Amino acid sequence: MKAKIQKTTDKIWIDESGTEIPYNRTTKFERLTEKNIGKLYNSSLKLNDQLNKFKAEIEGLVTEIIELARIENEVKLHGKGNYTFFNFDRSIKVEVNVNELIRFNDITLESAKEVLLGIVRENISGDDFILGLVEDAFQTSRGRLDTRKILGLKKHTQRIKTKAIREQWEKAMKLIDQSISRPDSKTYYRVWARDDEGKYQAVELNFSSI
Repeated sequence: MKAKIQKTTDKIWIDESGTEIPYNRTTKFERLTEKNIGKLYNSSLKLNDQLNKFKAEIEGLVTEIIELARIENEVKLHGKGNYTFFNFDRSIKVEVNVNELIRFNDITLESAKEVLLGIVRENISGDDFILGLVEDAFQTSRGRLDTRKILGLKKHTQRIKTKAIREQWEKAMKLIDQSISRPDSKTYYRVWARDDEGKYQAVELNFSSI
């Protein structure tokens, strides 16, 4: 991704609206900003390239370790797991964490919500426990539903004592299951080194954490 950095040798500079500005009409601040921002951008491109190469390297090395573990331990290691590896004296640790993103089919999830709201409306016993679960699960934060709260409804099935209500509850849980999709996953790698006190300290690869 290239960006045009305007130089002091350019007689005309172009602003964001496409207007041509004679160089001698630009301010010292604008010239310095253009120069320094250009340097930062070029440096960030080089760093981005290095990070991509490092990511490819760590992925390849970790895959090699996992494949050998499969052979030596005679296991298949199906699925996307989370792994931790150590060097021989355990002074270095590498963690591999796979985070599967969960999304809901809006229409199916809305159907599940309607079933649950029906339980609340028809809940003649006035079970505040059920009402609280449903209201809390479908609250939104910044316009988004909390995945953990919705999936958390499933663990409360055994707590529903009334048979008729429980049948409707189980129907809603099936609809929630049907609404789930896992479009992709993200893999995170972390490298740690043990300090003099025996505690593992992360090698920060997050620019904002350094």
